[in-house]
Amino acid sequence: MDVELGNRIKHLRQQANLKQSQLAQLINVSPALISAYELGDRKPSLEVLVSLAATFKVSTDYLLGLQYHTPCSLEGLSEQDAKAILTLVESLRYKALFRAESDA
Repeated sequence: MDVELGNRIKHLRQQANLKQSQLAQLINVSPALISAYELGDRKPSLEVLVSLAATFKVSTDYLLGLQYHTPCSLEGLSEQDAKAILTLVESLRYKALFRAESDA
């Protein structure tokens, strides 16, 4: 069925160092259902999808494959550090854009 969604759920679960049973408990479903989601045998309901997104601090668009970049949380950083990271990201985007234009 939807292997991409399952792979994203599995990847996020592993990044969070959670077992299927732990994730199941967090979002109030059975461990067998988590396994079925990860294998692509079942699709989560809207309620479960929102719970997964909240648990992993990602958007539902990311889980569904509508947003392709890996989410990056700045949670826990000072405002100054978060601004520094955002400035660095914008600088790297500009550099990539400039490189692409000069290659053309």
